[in-house]
This record gives sequence, structure tokens and C-alpha cells, in this order.
Amino acid sequence: MVDPVIAQGAVPPRIVDLAPAMPQQAGQEALADFNASLRAAAVEHLGATGLSPAMRGMLNTLDNVNVEARSVADYARTVEASGGELTPGEIVQLTMRCQEFMFHCQLTANIANRSSDGIQQLFRQQG
Repeated sequence: MVDPVIAQGAVPPRIVDLAPAMPQQAGQEALADFNASLRAAAVEHLGATGLSPAMRGMLNTLDNVNVEARSVADYARTVEASGGELTPGEIVQLTMRCQEFMFHCQLTANIANRSSDGIQQLFRQQG
């Protein structure tokens, strides 16, 4: 009978070289390029008044979710930068803000899904 530990030792170890980790924060140059691209796309494709009120409302809702995400992230960074451990109050505040953000995300996704379903049903009825 062959000992399983000895049998496994016969296989050469597998060596894998991993790529370096991607930076977590984009540099100022990348951020400036991204913002310039957004401005160019807005001028080129959308125009200043080319949005319907419904589309404007939808984009405002998505912008609000984005602003809220940035607010939660900024609060977390501020608490982290204060040094030391989080106080119980800070933990409760951060948890509450994260749950409020998730609620708004779920609500926005639910509205988007229902709108999509309604539009699909409208096309099916017309087709």
C-alpha cells in the first residue's frame, strides 16, 4: 500500500506568478481624462436641453445614489483617519448610513426593473 503523503510529494509544486495589484485610487491625470470625456460626451450626444423630463428624473435619481455612495465613503474615510478604534456611536452611525444607502439602491433598482418590465410589456402588446 502506498502512503498518500508520499504519493502527493511526487507531484512538483505549482508556481504561479501574480501580476501586481491594481492601484485602488486613480491618479489626478486619469480623473481629469475621465471628466473631460464625460463633458465631451454630454456636449456631443445629449446637448444641453436634449433630455426629456423623465430621462432627467432618472439620471437625477442615479446621481443621488452616486452622491450618497460618495458621502458614505467620505464618512468612512474620515472616521478611519481619526485614528484609534471606532467608538460604538461611530459604528452605529456608519452602519445606519450604509443601510440607508443600500435601501436607496434597492429602491432605485426596483423602480428601474419595474419600468423595464412595463416597457417590455408595452412592446409585446404593440407587436
